[in-house]
Parts: sequence; C-alpha cells; structure tokens
Amino acid sequence: MNCGLVPSEPILKNNEVNAGEQHSYELYAQLVASTPLQDRDVLELGSGRGGGACFLLENQAPRRLVALDYTPGTIRWCRRNFSRPGLEFVCGDAANPPFAEASFDVIVAVELTHCIIDKVAFLAAIARILRPGGRLLIADFFYLRPDVMHALGKFESAVESSNFKTIAMDDWTAGASAAIEADSERRKADIQQSVPGFLRELSIQFASTTHSSTYVAMQAGRTVYRRYVLELPD
Repeated sequence: MNCGLVPSEPILKNNEVNAGEQHSYELYAQLVASTPLQDRDVLELGSGRGGGACFLLENQAPRRLVALDYTPGTIRWCRRNFSRPGLEFVCGDAANPPFAEASFDVIVAVELTHCIIDKVAFLAAIARILRPGGRLLIADFFYLRPDVMHALGKFESAVESSNFKTIAMDDWTAGASAAIEADSERRKADIQQSVPGFLRELSIQFASTTHSSTYVAMQAGRTVYRRYVLELPD
C-alpha cells in the first residue's frame, strides 16, 4: 500500500524480495538504514497487512517486533498468515499506543502520521513509550497548504515543541513519484483482478497509482514526501 521508493542508491537487490514489491520494501530498507534494529525492541505503527513488519523481522533481526494496526479484521488476518517467533500483531490506536513507558528502542511509521489529527499529542505519546535515545522513523507525504490537518508546517512545529531532535530529514518526493509510476500498472491490474467491480475505481484512486490523489498532488507541487529520523535524548 505504501508509495514505494526509487532511490539514487538502492539497498536491496532484485532477488532479495518479491519483485513486484521491490520499491515498497526498498522504502522500508532506506527508512531504517541509519538506525540499527538488530537485537532491539521495535514497534511498527499502522502496520496494515503486515508485509513491512515481516520484512523488518527477516532482514533486520530485531529482538522483538510489535506490529500495531487499528483494524481488528486486519490484525486477525495477519495473525493467521504471518505469525512467527519474534513478531506480535496488536490491535490499537496509533495516536495513543497501548504500551507501557519505555517499551521500545525504535518506532517505525510508514504513511501513518497523516492520519493523526493532534501531532503534538502523538509525539508526546510516542516519547512516553520510547526508551532514552530511542528513535521514531517516519516516511509520509505532507501537504504544503498551511491550513490542512497534515500540513508540513504544522508537523515541523509539533516536532520543534516536542522532546525529539531531528537527526535526519530527506525529501523523497521524486523517488516516491518514480516508484508510483513504475508500479502503477501492476497495481491497477491487481485491483481489476481482485476487487469487486463497484469498488475498483475507488481502490485505484486510493492505492498508490498514478490516479491517486497523493501522486497527483505531488506532481502539482502541492505535496511533498519526506523521511524523518527523530531521536529522544539519552
């Protein structure tokens, strides 16, 4: 479901993942590239159907990986299809994750923060469950209009008022656009094959295709795609 990424310097080789999902997994690989996950406790927020969580477990060797999603049916599906040692699927609200203080070393959020209304409260909730020196890794699109919920300026103001320090910020707009263009026809074909007719047009607009509002907005210069590495003080 994520936009995917065509980076200037790929990390993954074509034979390392399902070729059809290469760009989506490359986005995960690039997001965590500067943050070691091995033998650490990791949480993914908004884990969806679990592909990203499985990729991180298999390629980054965390001690424990918890995948959180808001939809009970999705969590049940992931538990049936992806259950394995070291990976736990939990149903809960990413805006207020149901975990004890200092539970995780790293938290990953791919295309999740745009759904969160109160960014200040969200960052405070994440800081509560991260350990000292812990990191929040974000990949998401941001609107340049200042009056919308997921405005870039609003998010950056929330970060500035939080306990987090920005370790890295990368503009991935071009790479995300290129990935959507490369994968659009395959995604549309998959939708035509697997989605009921009355939902196909809506699905094509919602999924990461060249007909999606996200892609159209990026092409028009109304939206940017960013990667953030945010860190708590030790």
